[in-house]
Amino acid sequence: MYFFQQAFELIATSGGNKNHLSYKKAESMLLFPEVNALCLGYSKTRQGSGTGPQWAKTLTANINYIISRGVTHLSHFEELGILCEGIGPDRLSDMTANLLKNRLITYTQRICNIYNVPMKKVLVRGAYFDYTFKRWIDDQVLLPLNPYKKNSPVILVPKSFLNVLPEINSDDFSETMQLAERLRNDFNYEVDRNLDKEKIAQIAIENYDLVKEYIEIVEKRDAPNFGKLMKKTLRYVWYELSKKIVSDGKFDFGIVTDENIFLKKIDEFVNYFKDFIEIRSGYKLLWNDTKTSPRSEEDVQLLFKGILDEHCRANNIDLTREVNQGVGPVDFRFSCGYSNRLLLEAKLAKNTKFWNGLKVQLPTYLKTETCKNGVFLVIVYTDKDIKRIKDIYSVCKEVCDTHNVKIKIVVVDARITNKDSASRKGFNR
Repeated sequence: MYFFQQAFELIATSGGNKNHLSYKKAESMLLFPEVNALCLGYSKTRQGSGTGPQWAKTLTANINYIISRGVTHLSHFEELGILCEGIGPDRLSDMTANLLKNRLITYTQRICNIYNVPMKKVLVRGAYFDYTFKRWIDDQVLLPLNPYKKNSPVILVPKSFLNVLPEINSDDFSETMQLAERLRNDFNYEVDRNLDKEKIAQIAIENYDLVKEYIEIVEKRDAPNFGKLMKKTLRYVWYELSKKIVSDGKFDFGIVTDENIFLKKIDEFVNYFKDFIEIRSGYKLLWNDTKTSPRSEEDVQLLFKGILDEHCRANNIDLTREVNQGVGPVDFRFSCGYSNRLLLEAKLAKNTKFWNGLKVQLPTYLKTETCKNGVFLVIVYTDKDIKRIKDIYSVCKEVCDTHNVKIKIVVVDARITNKDSASRKGFNR
């Protein structure tokens, strides 16, 4: 917090003048490279991207903007994730890791000394921040080496420090304060029910009292236990779980001989998952044990891949998760040879970027992959989700006509309140 208050003061002193020495000093402060030695983070690769000079400029500009709107200090630096578009869990993780780096190095050395783990002197970039001159300092320090990453250094983190998401985040702020409804009722704002992060940031800056009220609510919550948090997800149990599901219901679709048969197979694969969730009580796996909280998008994707993986392998179809096409990762790619390919994007209807997934992400991935066929898999948890997607088929047709692609919508009803067969008839299109 002291670090960010220093940055706020520098930017405030500059008066927003980008050529002012204080402003430039703030930009150089706000460089947070990925701390790869932690082997943590949200990057899907072994080498995270971190925050480069261009992003530091963006962050400085964002802070300058919120200062100009009357926000002169933060009680928690994670508030930046609400007030500034583009600051999510990965950026906050990079910031935290860099600011704690010198302490974590000391902690690592202590653990290694206790357990006689060998260490070697290595150069660590930005090992600590010099508050006198306000600059990051490189240093030679003793650390253990990672044989799986070309003997690069390892920095340990106490497990109690870990969390799945920052306690303070944009989505939780929106849900906790019920922004759209509250702004319409209490402030007479005309606000769309489906707020994206840019709109949330704008609302937060213009109504900072709501942010302060939200912070007070979060501060009163019990601190999360990482072990318990992990048990609420499918990240550790999805493989064994899906293997049992497959062993209880194996099936064969025959041999792929042309594109039509390939597409028919994928259609049957996806509908197998849909039927498992809706008809064979699979929806129970997409809620926590008390059926009070739905599982995350990643949990849905893990279960989807786990269930279909074995069937795809048996039918000589390659199922790949998170294929990066240069414009970001598509959730799944099905392929059988070069000519038979299909991309699938899985989204929760309640996701704030849901419509972007259909209108922008999937058609962009299809274009990049030179692939015509796609599936947009939608998971609905509540009646509110169903209302949100009521226009999805007309939107999909417009997207297909605009981008000259073929996208099929598959809606999976994971509601726990309505499981009679009639309730699903409207989705079997």
